[in-house]
Order: sequence, then structure tokens, then C-alpha cells
Amino acid sequence: MGRLDKKVAIVTGGSRGMGRAYCERFATEGALVALIYHSNNAAADDVLRTIDDNGGTAKAYQCDVTDIKQIEATFNEVGRYFGGIDILINNAGIYLFTPLGDTSEEVWDQQMSTNLKAVFFCTQAAIPFMKQRGGGKVINIGSIFGEDGFAGSSGYSAAKGAIKLLTKTMCLELREHNIQVNSLSPGCIETDLNKAYREEDEEYMTSLQAKFGHGDPWLGPEDMAGTAVFLASTDSDPVTGANIMVDKGFSA
Repeated sequence: MGRLDKKVAIVTGGSRGMGRAYCERFATEGALVALIYHSNNAAADDVLRTIDDNGGTAKAYQCDVTDIKQIEATFNEVGRYFGGIDILINNAGIYLFTPLGDTSEEVWDQQMSTNLKAVFFCTQAAIPFMKQRGGGKVINIGSIFGEDGFAGSSGYSAAKGAIKLLTKTMCLELREHNIQVNSLSPGCIETDLNKAYREEDEEYMTSLQAKFGHGDPWLGPEDMAGTAVFLASTDSDPVTGANIMVDKGFSA
């Protein structure tokens, strides 16, 4: 029996990167996983195959998490299929440069909608199901860029910084319902989201390394999964409104 045995867990952005790592680890811990993805059917199917091969249970749902009607319809479908919702990881995210003087409204809105708006409305859609179960866990994904500024990243940093206060406010509203809300802030994670910057933008990498200092700042997506399991399990029942950094001390 795993630490999340028979718990129904929704993971947005679950087809790749950290989302995939959360889905696969949660399934090994006994959770019934609802993988939410935007458009990559092949990637979602690959995650499902991996989970199935390892004896886990998962189902994929295509949904644009910036569209409130799609969110509500998808979460209702998940609730009907699995019989409820216990855990939500608001993982879906997008990172685009937003340099002052060279950022379009479309790029700004895209980041705010995916990184912030979606977190609020996905949580809102999950809450009725969690209340029916007598409690639940919401894990919002922040970032080291939500702790400090980073040149050229105003949009992303603003959205991720807002995640911390959104988490605190949600925690205050939901603690009477035994629903814990915390944020998990990754450091430098090697994912598809930043692959182009890691491989092609020498200035970006030099700036990042200078801020980190000596040593290797990079982590793999799987390095986040253990902390996520803790926040999703009963071990974290007394923990709510917290922001946990998993960043090799980058934020320190």
C-alpha cells in the first residue's frame, strides 16, 4: 500500500516534465491519476503506458486550463469517473521571455492565463469534490523566479510570485474544510519548458549560473516528486499556506 492509496489526484500539465514525474510517482504511491494535458496526445499516451506497465491506474483528459468552461467540464468528468477528487497539483505552466520594451500583450496574457488564472479556476473546480470527501490537498507550483526578479522574465516572475499569496489566501478560506493548500517552488529543473534557453542562450545560462554560484544548479523533474508526495499525503495535514523550495539552496 502506497502513501496515496486510492486517492484521486489531478495533475495539470501532466504529459511531460515535472507533471509527468508527479503522475508517475503518484501512481506508484497508489493514487488514481487524472492526467490533464493541452494538446500532445502522444506524450500523454506514453505516460499512461508507463504507469500501466508499472501496475498503476491513470486516465488522460485533454483540456485547455485557461478556458474556464473546459476546466469545469473536465473536472466534473474526472469526479464522475473516479468517484471524487482528493488531490490537485496545479502544475501547468509556460515560460516566455518578457523583456521591457519588447513584449506583446498576447505573450503577457498567455503567461498570466496559464501560470496564474488557471491555478485559481482549477482549484475552484476541484473544491466541491474535496468538500464531499471531507478534505483534500492542493499543491500550487511556484518557482525560484517567484522569489527574486530575473531580467527578461517579468511576466513569469510576477505570476509565480503571485502564487505564494494566492496559496496563503486559499489556505485561509479552505482550512475549515480540512483542505490544505501549499505551494512547491522548483529551482532550475531540466524540462522541455526551458530546453531552448539551456541549449541555445549562452547569456541566459551565464546569468543563471552567476546567480546560483559554485556547483551545478540543475535538478531533474523526478527530484520534485518526493516533496509533492509529502504535500499530498496525510503527513502534511498540519502544513497549509506554506511555500516549500526545492532548489539546491538557490533562493538562499
